[in-house]
Amino acid sequence: MNLKQSPLSQIEPVAELTATGWQLPFDASRAPASSCQLLCERVAGQTLSAPAQLDMVQHGNTVSFDALAKATGVAVDEYAHPVFSLVDQQADQGASLRIAARPLPMSATANFRDYGGHINRDGRQVVWGKLFRTGHMGEMSERDRQAIQQLNITAVCDFRRAEEAANQPSQLPEGLEPTSIVISPGSSIDLFSAIMEEGVKEQTIDAFMQEINRDLARSHQASYRRMFDELLAHGERGSIIHCSAGKDRTGFGGLLVLGALGVDQQTILNDYLLTNQYVNIDREIARWENNYRNSGWSDERSAEGGFNRDALGIILRVKASYLQAAMDTIEESFGGIERYLSEQIGLTEQERKALEAFYLY
Repeated sequence: MNLKQSPLSQIEPVAELTATGWQLPFDASRAPASSCQLLCERVAGQTLSAPAQLDMVQHGNTVSFDALAKATGVAVDEYAHPVFSLVDQQADQGASLRIAARPLPMSATANFRDYGGHINRDGRQVVWGKLFRTGHMGEMSERDRQAIQQLNITAVCDFRRAEEAANQPSQLPEGLEPTSIVISPGSSIDLFSAIMEEGVKEQTIDAFMQEINRDLARSHQASYRRMFDELLAHGERGSIIHCSAGKDRTGFGGLLVLGALGVDQQTILNDYLLTNQYVNIDREIARWENNYRNSGWSDERSAEGGFNRDALGIILRVKASYLQAAMDTIEESFGGIERYLSEQIGLTEQERKALEAFYLY
């Protein structure tokens, strides 16, 4: 059943991770949730052979770590990333809305989150627990690495330049090697120079960021084709796309991936803006100061004056106008996302169907 034809479509499919469990986005005492069955399909990287049924009255809109462990027989903690299924029992053909938490609580890795949950134009939902995005992965704890293994992640697309990767090497589980797909937007050197300048205007930074996104659309098709090759090759398992802050190169990659899965542009834009919610700006500024002062990007001004912290704080956030610049370029210069994916990225109809089979419920 098309989810858009079910009352479930009115429920936001995102749970909130709390200190003791997960808060679900509905009130069990009110319709349509009162006519639904709540199941847990997946937890701690394991797809349950028989989904665990949860008592709607007992749990209400919260499921604790202890309650989920008891129901599933699986060890549960904040990294467990369960996928709940809310089943509409009154639907003639049946309809299920999968619900999970979007961010994962990695100890220091910035902006680690799941692309799952979005409903596409055909009423299908992006699979939870397969497509992830993040910033650098150079400060992962042992528990973080265990979570990567639990999630069965076997592909990591690293969009960083060589010096970025050298300054902050990814701390991945043993046996998992990142695929380097170097993407360096043409205006990024000018952008780096701009953040050294005192008094640089926010409008100037915005113009740089918009141009970076236009350049991503115009000049990096071959790199993003390699990203799709990895997603297709690892479609039975999990994948990560990432750059340094996990927002620009990664954000454009997310635009293409979700676009290929039929997700509308406003939903993609809303997902992009979540970076502002999940990035610790002060921590990221400190990391940039430490890494780039000693990198190949350093120049006399950085050695003398350091970073313009206010400017850097703006750069580390996102604005709708940044990704919109990429969307507009795709529309105006390449005839829209469908033609861009087929003619510029080179995705065939067969590959599009494979992506849908892997990454849509």
